[in-house]
Amino acid sequence: MTVTSQGNPFITPLEIVAEEDPIDNDPILGTRESVRGPQNIQQALAEEPVEDEAPAAPVAVTAATLWLVGASGGVGTTTLAGLCSERIVDESDQRPTWAGRALLVCSTSGSSLEAAQQLARKSASGLLAYELVGLVVVHDRPQKALTKPTLEFARGVARMFPIAMTIPYEASWRDVGATPQATGTRVKSVVRKIEKIAHSGR
Repeated sequence: MTVTSQGNPFITPLEIVAEEDPIDNDPILGTRESVRGPQNIQQALAEEPVEDEAPAAPVAVTAATLWLVGASGGVGTTTLAGLCSERIVDESDQRPTWAGRALLVCSTSGSSLEAAQQLARKSASGLLAYELVGLVVVHDRPQKALTKPTLEFARGVARMFPIAMTIPYEASWRDVGATPQATGTRVKSVVRKIEKIAHSGR
């Protein structure tokens, strides 16, 4: 005879929950997975008055105007233009004129380098409305964090342009409220070279 054990209907069985590994410590959130702001924060922000920004003044294009065009987003064209004179124009302020001269700016991320490679090919095939006269590669991480394949690919992309320069990784430029300055030897050299290209074309 088989006896089936019946549980007590008045006692809730214990639920065994497997413990998860502790979450990684984050410099912003600590060990919390997320944080919540006030429930109505978006509405409150929307009700705050926003100062109208004056539209950027149109660039007075001359023979010495040189545009900085980003191969991808967030590569530092605005920062780089801020280190140069007014004849160096950030593409986000005004698109390059037809047949205008431009320096392409990319980062050392794989997607940005690949985008630079594609734009170099388009430029060589006459498919761009402006002339790419060079490349500036902005390091987006410390040099020791760059892998060998990335460095080799970056060198190959650099050789696709008439001239290629690099801007070293500058962690302080990414801080809130930072005002980037051309302090390093290489940065100063690149800025001088950009100005020379704008003035003489090479």
